[in-house]
Amino acid sequence: MSKLLKPPAAPSAILNFFAAQPDFPALIGDMSEEFHQRIQSFGEKAAKRWYWREAIRNAFALTWRELSRTPVRTTSIAFGCYLAVTLVPVLLTPAFNMRWIVMVALNFIALFAMGWIGAKLLPGRELALALTFAPMTVCLTLPVVWYSVTFVFKQPLPVRFLAAMLGAQALRQIFFWLGCFLIRIPSRSKGVSQHV
Repeated sequence: MSKLLKPPAAPSAILNFFAAQPDFPALIGDMSEEFHQRIQSFGEKAAKRWYWREAIRNAFALTWRELSRTPVRTTSIAFGCYLAVTLVPVLLTPAFNMRWIVMVALNFIALFAMGWIGAKLLPGRELALALTFAPMTVCLTLPVVWYSVTFVFKQPLPVRFLAAMLGAQALRQIFFWLGCFLIRIPSRSKGVSQHV
């Protein structure tokens, strides 16, 4: 019965981002074999929990390995994407007298486009780029928020405003990550067949 069960699809999809790596087939094979052994020993739920844990652990290890191969290039591209995303709406809005809704839309389009361009510049390292971009944007945005609260508003910001800022940051990350990973969807089958 355990031979019919497949490992969970979501963690397998996460690991498929690393299909181009030379040791990927061995990693997937070992995890699949261990998954089926754990089903027989501990049950299906315990085996699925184990698979999730191992997939996340391996994804972070493989991402760290990708990032350590070209740390300066990955960080530079992530920073360039951050600058482009931040400056494009700021520069274009006054020039074209755009409304705020157009500026917000332009910001999200720029995030998606920069994720796609960054992924094109770092093929096979999309996850490393996305995981570099995330903390970088948070760290670079926090001083702006602190400055705004301390010197511009000079009073505590309403909770709704802070919640809206957190939501906007989450949306920024989602659009950038979509841009990074959408590039892999059409070519995934080609990339896997070439390397496996």
